[in-house]
Amino acid sequence: RFAAAWRASRTRMVWYFGRAGACVTRAGGPGKYHSASTSRPLLCRRSCDVDAFCVGYSVYAPLVGGQVECKTYKAQAPEDAIAGATPSSGTTCYEKIYSPPPSPPPPRFLLPAGWLLLPPPEPPPEPPPSPPSPPPPSS
Repeated sequence: RFAAAWRASRTRMVWYFGRAGACVTRAGGPGKYHSASTSRPLLCRRSCDVDAFCVGYSVYAPLVGGQVECKTYKAQAPEDAIAGATPSSGTTCYEKIYSPPPSPPPPRFLLPAGWLLLPPPEPPPEPPPSPPSPPPPSS
């Protein structure tokens, strides 16, 4: 399922795909991550939002005293990307997903440099009405 939170970046939207379990990389291991304890899991997501190399995060809860363990995962090579999750009680893996950038608007006119686009010509005026026919000659 997609995490309810997303944010707009300059050109793309960022989503988080949540899976039950600990994050696993394409190489099959836990990957490279930074671990910290926090009482605010939202800070874990935000730290991933602002890190260009972050490919996701995981949250393990609960630790003693209401703390959660937050791991932010880094990928500097394709094999470091998150590929799924492995069963791990109390852990949720969130994969960072970018939507494609919006398409640019279509160009209005494609003209070679130096060409001038003129408005369409006016339609020709209607011809004047024909004069009435003369009455037939009388005999």
